[in-house]
Amino acid sequence: MFLAGCYQEVITLGSYVRAFHRDKFYQLTAEVIEVALPEGVLTEYVMESYERSYLSILIALSYFNLDKKEEALVELRQSMMDENAHIYNHGNDPVITLLHAAIWSNFDLNVARPFWKKLSEDKNVSSEVQSFSQERVQEIDGNKKFEGTWRIFGLGYMPRLTWKTDFIKRENGPYKIMPTRNFPKTCSTNSTILMPTSSWVQKLSKRYEADYHPLLYTKSVVRVPFGFTYGVLGVTTGVAAGATGCAIGAYANSSSLCADSLNAAGYIIKKTGNMVEYVMAPDLRHWEKMPTAFFITRGNIDQSVPCLFDVELNLMTLHTLAR
Repeated sequence: MFLAGCYQEVITLGSYVRAFHRDKFYQLTAEVIEVALPEGVLTEYVMESYERSYLSILIALSYFNLDKKEEALVELRQSMMDENAHIYNHGNDPVITLLHAAIWSNFDLNVARPFWKKLSEDKNVSSEVQSFSQERVQEIDGNKKFEGTWRIFGLGYMPRLTWKTDFIKRENGPYKIMPTRNFPKTCSTNSTILMPTSSWVQKLSKRYEADYHPLLYTKSVVRVPFGFTYGVLGVTTGVAAGATGCAIGAYANSSSLCADSLNAAGYIIKKTGNMVEYVMAPDLRHWEKMPTAFFITRGNIDQSVPCLFDVELNLMTLHTLAR
């Protein structure tokens, strides 16, 4: 809706979604039953912290596009609060920090400076982001004048996700969640920066860490015996179906019946693996139509911008997120 220019609809619907998917409401029955079922089948989705903050930013930009600056600044501050809120899904994100730094630089450098400073000292971001942010801090401290405002573009869409289990070591939770393709590499010039949203996938993996969501972690570990039990039942059913079919076929002197029974048994056993994977899979629900990277610039977009034109062609769709 934002890309289509439906700014009032973004404000109305976005505010509703943020209000009703912000907090976790526990239902004992659903939580207990879900131990034997895939995660998320019976429980409502709770927005990730970066999703809440990004939604607030979109609402703020919608207000800006409707020439309602005061309301927009209120929403930007709401996004800042969402970043630091100690609720179910919580945690700061460097991509959101970069968006705040760029947007606030267009309105209030005193507010923008702490965001640039935070990025310049963040050991979890690349050296490119740290250096770029440090330059912005030096500009602000030196009262340097520069032309143009920061413009923000979303690049492509996030890749699909896959996962694998790690129930033995469990150093960072029982699941490792990974993208099916690589994110663009971080790149910067004097007036541009391209930053991937790979930290958002890392945040999804953090859902299952014991010290982050103890209940989710416990449910995923307890669910393992159920998964193996379903697997054993599936294999047993397949073997029983094949043996029974062949026994009846021998009694009826029908070789085709035995062959068909063995084929059916093989199919059941084969699909048992899919059922085990389905039951033991992590909850991968997230907003899929999110940018795979953000391109932020206060210069012109042309062939001289290596950060942008070194990106794979299938990711080259730019979505304007700011005027």
